[in-house]
Amino acid sequence: MSIQITIAALTGDFVLYRDLQPCDPKLPGLAELRSELGFSPDLLPRKRDPDGAKVILEIIRQASAQQGSAAPQAFLVIGDTDNDRHFANHLRHISGCPVRAFIGVDHLADPPDMRWDGETATANRWALLETWLDQVRTDDLVNEQTVVLLDIDKTLLGPRGRCDVAIDDARAEGAWRIASVTLGDAIEQRAFHSFYATLCRKEYHGLTLDNQDYVVYIAMLLVSDTLSFDQLRQGMVDGSFHTFTTLLGAVEPRLHPALANLQAEIRAADAAGDPTPFKAFRHAEFVATVARMTDGRLTLCREVVELAQHLAAQGLCCVAVSDKPAEASLPTPEQTLAGLQPLHYTAAWVA
Repeated sequence: MSIQITIAALTGDFVLYRDLQPCDPKLPGLAELRSELGFSPDLLPRKRDPDGAKVILEIIRQASAQQGSAAPQAFLVIGDTDNDRHFANHLRHISGCPVRAFIGVDHLADPPDMRWDGETATANRWALLETWLDQVRTDDLVNEQTVVLLDIDKTLLGPRGRCDVAIDDARAEGAWRIASVTLGDAIEQRAFHSFYATLCRKEYHGLTLDNQDYVVYIAMLLVSDTLSFDQLRQGMVDGSFHTFTTLLGAVEPRLHPALANLQAEIRAADAAGDPTPFKAFRHAEFVATVARMTDGRLTLCREVVELAQHLAAQGLCCVAVSDKPAEASLPTPEQTLAGLQPLHYTAAWVA
């Protein structure tokens, strides 16, 4: 399928990013549903959390009601990681409806294989989506009361095992852009990328929570000599750096002067419970991501696109649900003036 399309061609504006505010302004989001769902003012659940599934389910139900459609009776979840597996499990428990999930990757060195664990299938080929759908059909779960939930990063866009490295490269490029602009010529690109790559490893997830905002800023603290790796490791061992918040407080007295304004912004966002406190990095990541979609380095997954088109033609509602930050997916006013469109309105090749 050598064509270019947009995610919006599959979902319209029914797209949910990490902030759980639909891109369709007619639909309620987390901000409007907090009271109704009994959530505290500072709660921002992630897609993999039970409360995240609860918000997403309520948005879908209210969207159906607005359209005069019957309430959803089943869900199909397409993703690439255990986060999507957890999401499907929570959605199944909270909705009380059947939920079938497909967790995919391309492992071309191994023979094609798809295995079911309960109502979730794990496959080593995206091409096995068709086989998966055939099995789902035998349960009579494909009809107009079924909603299809599509993950974006490394599923619909940049499918894992195929061109997902382009997503990682976009983040790394965005990280370096902000680091170089903030710290200037005094830092070395190779050293920064080395720190960044190391902090992405699982052994640091206890501190970073695999949150790229945290990873990038800690890499900047290291490359600016605000903090040494020995100090970082020791702080993780003795508990003085047991969270990103405590780390921010500990480095304040020895902060590189060029980081002062950025530190204040990140500390304020972190104190407000924002899991995406490094806005400038995410805006730079957005630019790098769009560039890769435009030049063909980052493509849409042919099998997921075809599945969504096929099911939409049968009257099923397709929704993109992603833990991707809105700041890395929607342009700033300045970026809009420069001609950039939201991620889901940016055309990419299907491959």
